[in-house]
Order: sequence, then structure tokens, then C-alpha cells
Amino acid sequence: MTSSLKIGVGAQTLLEQSAGMTSYAFGLLSEILRQDKSNFYDFLLFRSFPKKPEYMFGMGKNFSYRYQRFFPFRLFHKLYKWEIGIPLDLFFGSHDLYFFPNFVIYPHLGGKNIVVVPDLTFEKVPQYVDRQNVEFLKKFVPPSVAKADHIVTISNYTKGDLIQTYKVPDRKITVAYPGVDPVNFRPRGLEEIAAIKRKYAIEKPFILYLGTLEPRKNIPSILKAYAGLKNRQEYSLVLAGKKGWLYEEIFQTVRKLGIEKEVIFTGYIPDDDRPILMAAAQLFVFPSFFEGFGMPVVEAQACGTPVITSNTTSLPEAVGEGAILVDPENTNELKEAMEKILSSPKIANQLKEKGLQNARRFNWASSARKVIEIFNRLSKM
Repeated sequence: MTSSLKIGVGAQTLLEQSAGMTSYAFGLLSEILRQDKSNFYDFLLFRSFPKKPEYMFGMGKNFSYRYQRFFPFRLFHKLYKWEIGIPLDLFFGSHDLYFFPNFVIYPHLGGKNIVVVPDLTFEKVPQYVDRQNVEFLKKFVPPSVAKADHIVTISNYTKGDLIQTYKVPDRKITVAYPGVDPVNFRPRGLEEIAAIKRKYAIEKPFILYLGTLEPRKNIPSILKAYAGLKNRQEYSLVLAGKKGWLYEEIFQTVRKLGIEKEVIFTGYIPDDDRPILMAAAQLFVFPSFFEGFGMPVVEAQACGTPVITSNTTSLPEAVGEGAILVDPENTNELKEAMEKILSSPKIANQLKEKGLQNARRFNWASSARKVIEIFNRLSKM
């Protein structure tokens, strides 16, 4: 096969455990590989995949996996943090273009650069980010943004932040939204709903939060709003997701409110269970303080579940007209929104229909087309 461009992909992000950027990189790259048969993609890795490559992306003639087995990524990354940049070319050879899907550009000798910067949480609300992460990102994102020939981001809100914070020219930024997989994220039948409830020992109808348990997600407000519901005994509150940093406050709040028997913690949810759990919920709550996009709200909409989310940052952009927006600082507003949906099948159904319609806006095909266009355009400059 004759290829016009050899593109090196900083693929280490794909080895993480389904964090937001891992999911974004996987979804976007899968569709890029499906669409783009002209260019050749080299996935640059410092250790083996947890799954065999053919199971992750299928087999194809337009990509390969380049493994560096003898130099651990931990050491490469540590040297980079110490500003001892070892060029990727030393391990993987040269490329026409490099695509880095997770905040920073790693050193290399030649070729154009495209970097994905999903949000500026570490700049705007550093109190919600682990201190070491804040230090790393504040040190290395600004030079990566300056060095980049083009920047991809995941919302117009973050595009505005990049322009305001780093004075990036508008023309240098492309918004490529995350996509929702309509095969997995869709309304479900009674049998699947009953099975997922049995699996997680959920006996009652339930209110769902799904995401990392960390301060930025504002989970204590969910707990306080739930504790104040008039008909709380009719519903369980399910908090689904792995423990993040400073999660202890969440468990302390549950004990303080005396709702231990009504709150169900599931721990990390496998990818196959996420959409079914979302479809099984009476409503989905996500009153986060700050999001670069907030994918779970759109996934919940695609599953036909009414959504309540924050009226701040990128979340109104993500949900469109298909959700109730609340002030994340106002617990009473959140409680009233919950009661409004739970007490009115008509309102719940309207939100369901508008949410399903909104979720259709977000697909990997259009985002991949935008990124491929960037690759091809940069190659001619």
C-alpha cells in the first residue's frame, strides 16, 4: 500500500483504564482507522496492550503497533518531567506527523504536531485536580500548545478557554466532539433492566450518578438533595464509578445524613454494563462543577434516561434542550429538579424524547473526518 503520510500516534493513553481521555482516544482513533485508508498510522507504545491489537482495532493495512519493550514508559515520562526529553525518533524512527491525544507533546525531532487538549481544569479550578497533576499540566501544557501546529478540543467551551488563557488563535483550534455509540447506548427492554438491577443488588427504582468519585463531581450535593426528597423511601441512590482522589468525604456525608441503607456504591462499572445501568435508572444526575464536555450526560440521554446536570462550563452545550439545568452550588435546586421528574411522567417523557434527539448530534464519524482533514491540510503546509 502506498501511503501519503506516516502518522505517529502517542498511544500510551490507550493503556489506561477507560478514563475519559482513553475512551475519547479509542473512539476517535477507531473511526479514523476505518475512514482513512490513504495515510498510515503508527501506534507508539512503551509496553504491550492489555488486549491483543487485533481485538482492540481489528486487523488493517493502514496501521501498525510499535513496541518499545526495553525502555519503560515510567522512566521516559520521569525524564520528560525532569526536562530531559528523549526524542521518540530514537525508539520509533521518524514520522511526517504526530498525533498526541492527551494534553502534551512528547519530544521528537521532525514532523508536524497535533495535540488534544480536552479541558483546562488544572488552570481554571486547580482545587479539583490532584496537586501533582496540576503541577505537571501547568508546566507542560502551555509549551505543548505553543509548539502544536494544530489543537483539537472536545467542546466550544474549552476552545474559548484555550483562546482566553493561552491566547491561541481561533484558526489553530478544531472542536471534535466525543461520539456516542448508538449500538450500545440505547433504551433497553425490561429483561435487561431486571438483570442489571439483580447484578448490582438494586431492588427499588433508582437515581443514578455514574463517574469517578472525586470532589469535582459534586457528589455530596447529590447526597444532600436525595436525603431531602419527600418520597425518598421509594428510590435508591446508586453511585457508580471507581474511587478518585479525596473520595472519603462522600462516605462521610452518607454517614452524616444517615442514608447508608439507601445509597448503593457499585465500584468501577465495566464498559458493557454502563449503558444498561443508565437505561435502567429513573433519572441521571450529574451536577459537576467543571467539565470539558461531560460525556456521561449525553450517554444517559442516548439511553432514554432523563438528565439533570449543571448550568456551568460545557454541560449546557452537551445536553442542549434535553435536560434540566441547575446551579451546582444550589442543593435545593437539585432536589426540586429531582422531585419534578420523579413526580411527573409527562416531564420525564419530554426529557427522554429531547435527550434522545440531542444525543444523535454526537458521532465519531464527523469528528474523525475533521481530524483527518487537519492531518491532510498540515501535510501541505
